[in-house]
Amino acid sequence: MDKTTTLLIKTQFLAFAMKAFATLNGRSLGGDPDPYLRLLAERLGRVARGKVRRLVVSLPPRHAKTFMGSICLSAWILAHKPSARILLLSYGQDLADKIAYSIRKIMRSDWYRHAFDTRIERDRAKISDFVTSVGGGVRSLSIDGGVTGVGADYIIIDDPVQIKHCDDQGRLDRVNGLFDDEIVNRLDHPKKGCIVIVAHRISQDDLPGYVLQQGGWKELKLPLIAPRTLRYPFDDGTFWERKKGELLRRDAFAARDIARLRASKHPGFGTLYQQNPNHDERLRLKAQHFPTFPLMPALRDLPTILSIEPGQKGGPTNSFGVIQVFAVDGETYYLLDQWRDQSSYSEFRSAARSFVRIHRPSAVLIEATGQGPALKSDIRQQEGMKVVMVTPQKSKMERLRKHRRIIRAGRVQLAEHATWRDDFLTEAIMFPYGAHDDQMDALSQFLDWIMEHPNPHKRSSMAVAQGTNSQGRPMPLSGVSTVQIKGGVLAQNSRQMPNSRFVQPTVWVSNGLKHDD
Repeated sequence: MDKTTTLLIKTQFLAFAMKAFATLNGRSLGGDPDPYLRLLAERLGRVARGKVRRLVVSLPPRHAKTFMGSICLSAWILAHKPSARILLLSYGQDLADKIAYSIRKIMRSDWYRHAFDTRIERDRAKISDFVTSVGGGVRSLSIDGGVTGVGADYIIIDDPVQIKHCDDQGRLDRVNGLFDDEIVNRLDHPKKGCIVIVAHRISQDDLPGYVLQQGGWKELKLPLIAPRTLRYPFDDGTFWERKKGELLRRDAFAARDIARLRASKHPGFGTLYQQNPNHDERLRLKAQHFPTFPLMPALRDLPTILSIEPGQKGGPTNSFGVIQVFAVDGETYYLLDQWRDQSSYSEFRSAARSFVRIHRPSAVLIEATGQGPALKSDIRQQEGMKVVMVTPQKSKMERLRKHRRIIRAGRVQLAEHATWRDDFLTEAIMFPYGAHDDQMDALSQFLDWIMEHPNPHKRSSMAVAQGTNSQGRPMPLSGVSTVQIKGGVLAQNSRQMPNSRFVQPTVWVSNGLKHDD
């Protein structure tokens, strides 16, 4: 090679990749590569330099995802940092080894050895575990293969789940769990180590979707067809403007090819080729995801939170107002009671005030829509109780989806004999295709808040009052109705609370003193 070519290969990742392509395929990538390859090379180069430490790259099939993001990136990193240790993971050992073989082939090529000083040890050149002369190298494994004892500076995950498993929720959840519990822990220096996930999107619950929900990740998402005019900036101040309808590979697909791809059912064109998993996919929640709990004396010692979905206004054509009462016990959330009705504002306000008096919550969460702002002004501030106005930031589906793992783990539990339980479960199972979604909105609001405030305080000592339902079974008065007492015998006079299926206490007598609710 001449000096100019050598210099380009040593300093420009895209030039390096084009040379590597010829080595692996016996033909040139072409003199004018598609603009997305330049963009992809620049984003991956940032990882190699340690400028980006968490990156998700989503590309449609047959667009050099593995070649650029796994093969070339690994060879490029070792060219400049021969002591770097790279852990390469994929859905199967065969694919992981195929990727590692290509990396090793590039590193053994004459041009690579001419441009860089990195060398593979002769006695440590196994495909799945080869080592450089200064201790770096590549370890390739199936994502299920077990990574105990393996350390890395860079972790590259290439297609952690096969396309055919796009509807296998158990498989998707297992990979996400492995990532949290085992893979992330393999970084020798968590603050400095880098993780790259290169994958086709196959589900809203795949690993790219899972980590992006957590925050702290950069994303390069390149749909096959530009849904609108898009501008991608480069480090040198220029940008690539991609016109609406423009293909990533400009001459790769005819109209009939696109029509065939659009007809694909699993996981669907929007998900696999546009990298935009369908937002109308059901959450696939089931009744067994919501265990029931019996009334227990220990419940009176737990802090409570109200989550209020205000609805719009009364009448059968309008949305429901919902008030939910949660008791928090570590990472388990007990839905003690729920009020739900298409009521007038005065009835809604009366119900909210009653729940505040009865349950003495440490926080009242009110969605800042509909009748929410008016309700905030009508709830009296109390010592030890925060009133929090919540403005939804994302779609209903996105808000609940990020908590699905919590729900499926059985951490949201329902009062055992609650008469509202069937309605709650029907809405959860049908969401988002059911007639209503107000109960799920209130649930999402609570889960959002408790994730940010995992240790709410308990306002005061409580006593648990019980009643019976129409079948004579014990059940809470308003789920688990509570009132502060100072000792003595607790008695009650009661009436039916408007719009509630539970008997609500209106007058408590303690130590001979009358306490009006």
